[in-house]
Amino acid sequence: GLGFAMQDLIENFFYGLSLMTGRLRVGDYIECDGITGKVESITYQSTQVITGDGCVIAFLNKALFSKNFKNMTRNHSYEMITIPVGVAYGTDVEAVRQMLTEALTPICQERNAANQCITDPTRPIVVRFADFGDSSVDLKVMVWMLVEEKYALMARIKETIYNTLNRNNIEIPFPQRDIHMR
Repeated sequence: GLGFAMQDLIENFFYGLSLMTGRLRVGDYIECDGITGKVESITYQSTQVITGDGCVIAFLNKALFSKNFKNMTRNHSYEMITIPVGVAYGTDVEAVRQMLTEALTPICQERNAANQCITDPTRPIVVRFADFGDSSVDLKVMVWMLVEEKYALMARIKETIYNTLNRNNIEIPFPQRDIHMR
């Protein structure tokens, strides 16, 4: 009975050792079970993660080890984000591509407080044709950005996209419905 009760304790201990020897480091940004955050500590029993909204979540090492989690900073600290953009049918897609690239380039050349490029300098901004939507031509703006700068930078990029399209009189369509009453 005692061995059975100690099974979880021993498993968490060994999984904790395994996590500490290479799969995770303090400071890594991970995503597990839909939760994204920065690893604050790894002990023999659990791993504590601080989420973007300041909450602290503890994952038992056994649970974390047995799940597929994504370590977003292990290789290079950059994550590709995709922002969907819809423009009206009849819009010159190449002109939109050029205007968005020009508008976003200055933002993407900035550096953070640690003097790191906030976007990956080896990967350019990409604006791709995605699909023919119900009421728009759908494009995707793809940028590789530092994981820790993601939320603030995404907001700035979206605002820049909106202002650029608005300044150039490019319609951003939205679904509309006509209702006929008898």
